[in-house]
Amino acid sequence: MSKRQVHKEHHDHIEAWRKDAEVLSYEEALQALDLLLAELQSDSVPLADLQQKVLHGEVYLSRCQTLLDSVEQSIVELDPTTLKAANDA
Repeated sequence: MSKRQVHKEHHDHIEAWRKDAEVLSYEEALQALDLLLAELQSDSVPLADLQQKVLHGEVYLSRCQTLLDSVEQSIVELDPTTLKAANDA
């Protein structure tokens, strides 16, 4: 398999994982990340699969970060006197 084919295969996997992760809640994505991390720490992952697992973990981590950023933004936008969205006040 050429480097280009390998790169395309990795890209296709990442896009599929991102699509799957889009519907996960923070808790679900974090649990999936924890399970993947436990698998990586158990030394049961063949070296050939290691990069794929790490990339998959990065997708879950990105999903968690996106959800946290969204919550943080909604908190920042709260009116401190009413605790309602500033644009609703």
